[in-house]
Amino acid sequence: MGTIGRHLTFRGSLRRSHENTWERSMPPLFDKPIGQLEPDSPSALHDVQEALHAHAARIESEDCSGTALLVGAELLRWHEDMHSHPTLKLLGGFVVDDPGISNHHVLLTAAPLAGAVLYLNHDGDTRVVFGSVEAFLEATRQARARGGDVEELHPRISPSATDQEGLTALIRRLLESPEDEDLAVQVIPSLDLLDLDLLRESATHENFFISEAVAMEIEKRPDEKLREIAVLCAEHKHPQAAKAGKRALAVEERRRFEHAGPSQS
Repeated sequence: MGTIGRHLTFRGSLRRSHENTWERSMPPLFDKPIGQLEPDSPSALHDVQEALHAHAARIESEDCSGTALLVGAELLRWHEDMHSHPTLKLLGGFVVDDPGISNHHVLLTAAPLAGAVLYLNHDGDTRVVFGSVEAFLEATRQARARGGDVEELHPRISPSATDQEGLTALIRRLLESPEDEDLAVQVIPSLDLLDLDLLRESATHENFFISEAVAMEIEKRPDEKLREIAVLCAEHKHPQAAKAGKRALAVEERRRFEHAGPSQS
């Protein structure tokens, strides 16, 4: 298992649809605050289904040969198999590919990450890797052209969510729930790291995975303003979070040294 990844396996019913007809007139619904509703509410489920049908209609015009993209009835089958997964329920997501390695790209339809594509990694770090479905499809085309995998084109730093206020509210809600707090780890990489109050709260959270997730993002994006947050992570009582915090501090120290340049005699 990855450093902070916890595999949450929840399979929904294995119903298969006998219909292979997709509505072509459905507009993509990427502005619905599903993540702020009860995940199983009729409204949330209806909106995900509409977005699913809209994506299915769109993907029909895409050349999917030589890719792992799901089309037609396979899209619906995977949605029915995976819709009970906690991450997909929270963010209104549905699986859009099947590379055959138990990891999947998931199109999100719920605010605050609506329209983004998340990588659901069964034994690693789940996070948003593309800011839009078009960016994901372009990466799929590039991977096919070079004979590689889409995963090789994942950015080291996740794209920041456009709705930072909504993301902050979501993370705070998750941190308050012992049953849901692990899900915060998956969306912390989408923060712009400007809300220091939230970062302090996360860095000192009892769940060391959350503190570690913050430290890992600071390590990727060192900044003087984040030094105090890295210190809090380094002082976490759990050694795994503390180790990540110390790595973040080391990167920030190196950045400061390089920025200062050689001393003048």
